[in-house]
Amino acid sequence: MILVLGGTGDALDIACALYRITSNVIISTATAYGFEVSQERFPGKIVHGKMDREALKKFILDQGIDYVVDASHPYAENLSRNAIAVCQDLGVNYLRFERSTIEEGRKERILCANLAEAGAVAENLPGRIFITTGINNIDQMISQITDKKRLTVRVLPQSDSIKKLEDLGLNPDHIIAMKGPFSEEMNTLMFQETQSAILICKDSGIQGGTDNKLRAAERLGMQVILIRRPDLIYPNKFSNIDEIGEYFKNLRPHKQY
Repeated sequence: MILVLGGTGDALDIACALYRITSNVIISTATAYGFEVSQERFPGKIVHGKMDREALKKFILDQGIDYVVDASHPYAENLSRNAIAVCQDLGVNYLRFERSTIEEGRKERILCANLAEAGAVAENLPGRIFITTGINNIDQMISQITDKKRLTVRVLPQSDSIKKLEDLGLNPDHIIAMKGPFSEEMNTLMFQETQSAILICKDSGIQGGTDNKLRAAERLGMQVILIRRPDLIYPNKFSNIDEIGEYFKNLRPHKQY
């Protein structure tokens, strides 16, 4: 049995690809929204809800999981750490799908290790700030910025995300609630309309639309603050969905899952 840990569109693509090889596939998403999206395409078993280390271990044991394919978001550090540790404890095979990274070596980009550092850097730079890092732990960044009127934060159109930003002192003039990824042209328009001089984003790869954000920011001469990916060492890492499919196809003569 294969468990695909979701959180990205890639996870759904991987689960569907594996289902064409074997029906013994379960996809797990952290949110109800992810569950609904998965239902539209994936014919197999879908579960949703966040699992800590012990809950994940119990689920793997209860479901007889032999392989875990971690296709969670590049910044879902705790989930990946837990999955690696649980698989090692149980002797379960762990595979990681890691999106390709965006080239970091541009001198006009400031690289930061985390959200708090990015906020502290932005605090000392002039101009309005456009934030596209997602809602998780965003308070660590926003708390570093004194003048909240400088901010525009783009998040998914979910009520809890908007409520969190309001609780942090942002009003509707400083919140864009839309689902991406966005084209270069759409990003350019938003950056222009908000008169933003600084972009703060994560390296979510081409699949996450990072390249379009960076091109738009560079077109407008904006300062880019790029948050590095977590420093994790993944066993059995893949960056191509077809390679994961081939991995499981090659197992078929030797083992059923």
